[in-house]
Amino acid sequence: MAARGFDHLLPSTFEERGATVPFTTPILADSRVRKDWRDRLEIVIGQFSGGPGAVVIPWTAVAEMISLTTHDVLLHEEVLTKLAIDPYTVRMAALEVAKSGLAGPEVVEAATKSLAADEEAKALNQVILIIKVIEEAEPTQAKALMRDVMSPDGQERVREALFAIADKINLDAKAFDDRLSELGTATYAVGTPWSPTEGRLRRLVSRLREFSTSIKEWASERLSEAADQAQFTVEMSNHTLKIATEVLGKFDSLVESPRAIVMQWDTKSAEVRALATRLSWLIDGWEPLIETWTAAVDESEQIAALESIVPLLPFIPAKEVDPDKDDKANNDLFGKKRRWVKMNEDWKTGEPDPEIVQRLEFLKTRAT
Repeated sequence: MAARGFDHLLPSTFEERGATVPFTTPILADSRVRKDWRDRLEIVIGQFSGGPGAVVIPWTAVAEMISLTTHDVLLHEEVLTKLAIDPYTVRMAALEVAKSGLAGPEVVEAATKSLAADEEAKALNQVILIIKVIEEAEPTQAKALMRDVMSPDGQERVREALFAIADKINLDAKAFDDRLSELGTATYAVGTPWSPTEGRLRRLVSRLREFSTSIKEWASERLSEAADQAQFTVEMSNHTLKIATEVLGKFDSLVESPRAIVMQWDTKSAEVRALATRLSWLIDGWEPLIETWTAAVDESEQIAALESIVPLLPFIPAKEVDPDKDDKANNDLFGKKRRWVKMNEDWKTGEPDPEIVQRLEFLKTRAT
């Protein structure tokens, strides 16, 4: 039976772990939102006390206990208003707040671009799924349509082609179009493996792999505590990558036949949605760490980046790993982290540190 040494200290599920909220107040940089047993929002703060555990307080009490940046006051209210408790809804709340300009014009521009990219990705993903349906009856036509799929005119021709071949594949074109639209919206963040552009979550998995490789190469040329921290970061990222890759494989296998999904809508569409949601939870919390490392340009910045990254590395909850294959690895990594975590002294104070606030705001301009 797999070792269960640290299970009592790990959250059981992603929902219990909570979704990362991109606050700019330093002490809240690794905080997560979730529901309590009374179905009310609460915040989990891992960097609050310097101990091995986390501090959990009611969401409504945050502003009373911590001095928030102006941006974070609005983000706190937006999360509460939207009842955002998963990575998707938290991200949308954060993008809406980013557009307010309270974190600077660069953040406004980045948020506007991200929202526009989302809309383009939704439209493209639906069309990509339609082309896959057309391919079953007209492979040559599907190939031709794929060449122009990035243009609005090309996307309109794809829909026209679906209606034109409806009789050949024995389908109600309108019903297919409606369901594929729904499926496209539910899965655009992942996207299909044959799409000309990577979905956002698929791209983040690729970036996490590059992040792991970069830090591994950096550590191989150094002998220091920082190198050991880097190696631990690699182990953590590879653990997440292993499971994320398995989830992506299952997702890609299912979306390979959008027609089959539509024909077995109640079961197949639910399976695909569940995998897309699982991937979003797996990758949640990694993007700001990737950006922190990417932004470090010299040795001293890279060492400082690792010191800030290690305490924030996201653990996979106990019940979200395969008990036979991944449970021991999860426990071993958690045990290692408890030896590595060190508090940044500036983050212990109740007042936001201006330099760290600026760095967190800068990272928001690079997020997707």
